Amino acid sequence: MTIEYRQVEYALVQGIGGNIWKWSASIGGAVIAGQAHSKAAAVTAAEKAIDRSLAANKVRLVPPEPPP
Repeated sequence: MTIEYRQVEYALVQGIGGNIWKWSASIGGAVIAGQAHSKAAAVTAAEKAIDRSLAANKVRLVPPEPPP
């Protein structure tokens, strides 16, 4: 199953045995992945990881120093 969150697609699949859900996403060439014990927990974990990855890539402007 493919889900989109903040314009990033991530995959969510049920593991063998039915009690593990795995997720993975690719952001800027880097792959992030994880697993959880329920589908809802996997969705939450994936979305939090995407948020962290996007925040780390955010460019912050530094104001110029005032002239002496």
